[in-house]
Amino acid sequence: MVDYEIEEGKGVMLYGEPASKARPLTLTLGQKGWYQVRFGIYYGAGGGSIIDRILQVKLTSDPAYSRIANEPIRASKDGNYPEKLVQWTEIVEVFWKCADLTGQDLIIARPERGTMTELQSNLAYIRLVPMDEQQIGAWQAEQPNANTRLLVANFDGGNNRQWGVSTREDIRAEFEPLRETDFKIALYGVAAGPRTLYPSKVGELSPARFGVDGYPRICAKNGVDLLAEAIRAAHTCGVQLFPQVRVVGLPLPPRHWPAGRGSWIADHPEWLSTYPDGQPTRHLSFAIPQVREFYVRLLREWVEDYQADGVNVLFSRSYPFVYYERPVCDAFQKQYGNDMRQLPVGDRRVQKVRATFLTQFLREVRTMLDEVGQKQARYIPNCYLVPVNAPPPDITPEARASSLAECLFSALDVPVWISEGLVDYLCVHLHVSGEHDGTKVEAKLREFTSLASGSKTKVIADIYPRRMPPRQFRKVALTYYRAGADGLSFFDTQNRYPRASEWAFIKRLGHREQLSAWQGKGDDYYRRIPLRSLDGFRTDRAYFMPTDG
Repeated sequence: MVDYEIEEGKGVMLYGEPASKARPLTLTLGQKGWYQVRFGIYYGAGGGSIIDRILQVKLTSDPAYSRIANEPIRASKDGNYPEKLVQWTEIVEVFWKCADLTGQDLIIARPERGTMTELQSNLAYIRLVPMDEQQIGAWQAEQPNANTRLLVANFDGGNNRQWGVSTREDIRAEFEPLRETDFKIALYGVAAGPRTLYPSKVGELSPARFGVDGYPRICAKNGVDLLAEAIRAAHTCGVQLFPQVRVVGLPLPPRHWPAGRGSWIADHPEWLSTYPDGQPTRHLSFAIPQVREFYVRLLREWVEDYQADGVNVLFSRSYPFVYYERPVCDAFQKQYGNDMRQLPVGDRRVQKVRATFLTQFLREVRTMLDEVGQKQARYIPNCYLVPVNAPPPDITPEARASSLAECLFSALDVPVWISEGLVDYLCVHLHVSGEHDGTKVEAKLREFTSLASGSKTKVIADIYPRRMPPRQFRKVALTYYRAGADGLSFFDTQNRYPRASEWAFIKRLGHREQLSAWQGKGDDYYRRIPLRSLDGFRTDRAYFMPTDG
């Protein structure tokens, strides 16, 4: 417990140290009716630095904790937002949500597992702002409905180590931020190549590393099937779940380490894509029938054994998917009578022939999904991520200038996918850095939306950078909707929702018809509150800052 003072008066902030094993603490609120709930958290640390801290919070009626963390900004990547530049002498106040607090208390807790346990926790204050009838009505009008469920969360498999996901409660907490939001679908990474985070009959459960079990194995030992539980948890929050695979290649050396990509890849170097001189790349080739067949079997397991709502393959990473392998060169020779290895890398005929093999994989997936769907009396959709502004290193200037050409360079023939009805949700993974309003990639996005107009394919635009204040998310969303996007997606969702002030606005971005009227909304979701004193020391004195750093 640490004393402090701000303009409103004196208070006591609470700390939870990593080694303290502090148990959850219930704070009696004693209020009735509707309030905005905001938290003040202090992120200053020794030597005048600003660090991350993590806090879990929930009302007594909430099924799981929400996670609150620091919201730093990197100007070079995210944009210039001075209001986010927290000082050592300030408390950060963030808006969490609106709630009827009648009979409710607040419970705060520290993480129990994972690398997050290494962080401190802090809570300086809770600010409860009473709401009048007009404000309550406005909040209730913002709740999701069938017309606003346009958002896609992408969990990308990167969260289990951070939070030590190994129990049913841990998995439920993963999806709790999606409850009562505009999110319709969660893309949940459960496989990297053959390595899976659940006990697959097709893939290989992620192994112990240096004799220590990772959280997927701990989860399995706890009798929890991560994929089955994730589907249940998502459905409880009103969200569909599409398991996701990243089609990874071999890591940097040594390739045979147990923590590598699995024996299925390491034992078959003949399946790797190759350069024109026959030397291997690190990535598997979809020109190899065995590679396509494995991934079809893996996806089949998801929808046949687990009855997942759909499937997701991530093509925005891990290229080349097809390069100069023997089947590709033979196909080109048969069609054109030339040796493709002697042609420029940007030759469009070369790109089209390469792409036929990946298109064949999508056809095989669609056939499988229809076969399983017919048995289960349902239509099973798919979702594919494609990259824009993240070209492979050998791309030509001509291919870089067009989104569709960039995709084709990586063997992703999107026009054919759409014309043949092979893709239901096309997530356009727009890599955009710095402060922007979406207009600098609007033309590239329109290439996809114009192509998909009138087809079954819905184009979902991914919003980058990941870290922006609400006003900037609003500007980008308005631009992407104007460009014809059917929805928005958020890569690495697991790292977005602990940024509470941003998440409170992100989760409403499916309200496309209301966005234009929401100018200024969210501007007060993040505030910096100056300290007058901290731990008995005045903050406005010359030697308040440490001089022994």
